[in-house]
Amino acid sequence: MADVSTPPAPGRRPRARRIFKWVAISVATVLVITVGGAYLVYLHLNGNLTHYDAGANEVIKRPHKVGKAQNILLIGSDTRAFAGSSKYGRLVAGARSDTAIVVHLGAGASKAILVSIPRDSYVEIPACKLLHGGLSSPQHNKFNAAYSIGGPACTQATVETLTGIHIDHFVEVNFAGFKNMVNALGGVTVCVPQAINDPIVRTSNGFHGTDLKLPAGNDHLDGEQALGYVRARYSLGDGSDLGRIKRQQAFLSAVIRKATSTGLLLDLPALYSFLNAATKSVQTDPGFDLLKLKSLASRLHGLKPGKVVLLTVPLSDTNAYRPIGGQNASVVIWDEQRASLLWNALRTDGPLPGTAPLPSPSPSATATATASTPLIVAPSHIRVRVLNGTGQAGIAHKVADALAAEGFNIVGIGDADSAGYSTTFVRYGTTKNESSETLSAAVPGSTRQLDGSLGSVLQLVVGSNYSGVVPVQLSSGGVPTPSPSPTATLDAVTADRDVCAS
Repeated sequence: MADVSTPPAPGRRPRARRIFKWVAISVATVLVITVGGAYLVYLHLNGNLTHYDAGANEVIKRPHKVGKAQNILLIGSDTRAFAGSSKYGRLVAGARSDTAIVVHLGAGASKAILVSIPRDSYVEIPACKLLHGGLSSPQHNKFNAAYSIGGPACTQATVETLTGIHIDHFVEVNFAGFKNMVNALGGVTVCVPQAINDPIVRTSNGFHGTDLKLPAGNDHLDGEQALGYVRARYSLGDGSDLGRIKRQQAFLSAVIRKATSTGLLLDLPALYSFLNAATKSVQTDPGFDLLKLKSLASRLHGLKPGKVVLLTVPLSDTNAYRPIGGQNASVVIWDEQRASLLWNALRTDGPLPGTAPLPSPSPSATATATASTPLIVAPSHIRVRVLNGTGQAGIAHKVADALAAEGFNIVGIGDADSAGYSTTFVRYGTTKNESSETLSAAVPGSTRQLDGSLGSVLQLVVGSNYSGVVPVQLSSGGVPTPSPSPTATLDAVTADRDVCAS
């Protein structure tokens, strides 16, 4: 008698399709959308997760969340506090954020944008609660110092202060966890354009090098080799952290291509092995559990590597020196204009700079400039910190949202030094006169005030006379601010790009 297949009963799904309901997003070089299964499996995997209460370490007022996009901060810690860590640098104490990536997941699962923040970025770190109690003072330092000061919570607070973006969750992984996840994937194949030989060398500053040796071409890396590949620095290229970030992005692209492949998703033992290793290897905020991952999976199901963009914060000077700890240190400086455009695009879930024309201002309620004060700086090029000077709850967030809707870049929200301001003030530094005119025109009734202590960020102190925000129109008689740079100037790549195949 012939064997006749019995179709599945209505309402029932084959096991392979149930698997697509779950997700794991790993960190510091792994972004994986995948699946899990039964309730007991969920309990096991969710129990693997370790949480760190970032909220308990919160000091600054956080940016207001805008829209339904999700922003996740991936942190790669260089801590050596685990067995067998001595070979990664016995003279290196404490921990720093060796890698930091802001992952923007667009509403409607239309895109994912991964922005790497160089650890040597010279930035303002806000006041943070110290890991062992007490409070730090705001300071200018390298970006990775924030982790040493207050752990992932301080790193998150620093990112939010610098970008004006609300970070929904953070995920942190150390060296050992990264290796375990790569091994659980069965290794990852990456393109190595030139042979790598990165010996371990001991110097007065610790151990440098990874002992990695790879031939040119496509190399299949296990966990130990992959860790060396994303950490290698001094013997490769110009020896900078920026070159290392490029290799990390290439590795991330390879991981994303493999993790979203049908073969992995249907290989249940391999899938479970990865999920088990990933959940054991990361530390997250308390709200980032498997249920949250499942929700993200539903939104991002079907997102292809070609829709995942990887780039680095735009930089203006890669060979700068700034005072840190009483002596000059080598740092990198962000290009304020291009970085502001990038962060504003993420904050509003808009297109990356240069990918779409700026919206035309509304013809109604438009503030016009007088002949003596033409408006020549577009809102998209102006960074604003909004301060509540009225004592009215929520007014700073309301004003910030209104300004953001007109294209201004909001980099911070807080309280002014007094709650008794009757007039709204636009405070600006010595190089931001034209920017202050645009902002003041957008806030009728405001008064401009020069403050030599301010840098590139303007302050809007909201007073009781605040009556709203209106669109502004640049004067045709002025010198227009250049249009946003094309996306190519952001040095962005998509995850479907294979260097060896191009």
